[in-house]
Amino acid sequence: MAQLAIIDEKEIEITPVFQIREIENIPKSETAGYAVMELHEMVEVRFAGSKNYSPVFPANAFWKREGNREITYAERWPEQYRAFKEGNPQEANGTPLEMLRPFGITPELLSLCRALKIYSIEALHSLQGSNLKSLGIHTNRLKDAARAFMADRAKSSGSFAELEALRERIAELEARSTVPPAEDPKPEEIATAVAAADAAYEGKSDGEIKDMIAALNDGKKPQGQPSRATLISMHRDLVEAA
Repeated sequence: MAQLAIIDEKEIEITPVFQIREIENIPKSETAGYAVMELHEMVEVRFAGSKNYSPVFPANAFWKREGNREITYAERWPEQYRAFKEGNPQEANGTPLEMLRPFGITPELLSLCRALKIYSIEALHSLQGSNLKSLGIHTNRLKDAARAFMADRAKSSGSFAELEALRERIAELEARSTVPPAEDPKPEEIATAVAAADAAYEGKSDGEIKDMIAALNDGKKPQGQPSRATLISMHRDLVEAA
């Protein structure tokens, strides 16, 4: 079960997934005249917000050197590797995304985060640049929710009772909700998640969205020509404030 913990901010946007993969041994295949496949321990490295980049390395491959010692990828992520070897779920670091539900985040938006390899609130909170932009029209809403959660947690960090209540709330969530899917999301799966998150505004023109905003804003429509993403964000903010 995911827990509140001290988190390495440098690693929070990176999620390793150790796997057994069948790899062809090219020299043996050339000698045998047919494909010789072998099983190897590998690690797929997923980056929060990245749609197309998840490099794969042998688990025992060299990652970096510390003094005279070579550090492998298995040693870089010992907890996940240990879980893999013991046959247990490999959890991403951080707080389950479900904790954002009280902040107005829908199941569809949680699914969008997971499809984009964002598995924790801390990862969402720290996301920047092009990886943050991968959230599209939902960027501001998700980022604001993560920011609000982190602010609330900081306020309660000095209160043992509130911290225990937060731990109990996490314990009530779906078991192992920070466990990443075994397979890296395919482009079509990401597209499906994006479409589901955008469905509430599908088929509506910018003018209709402006009318929806006016209905919640004392009849006042947005001025100028704001982008569709801005209009959707404005409407959602008004819905949540209503």
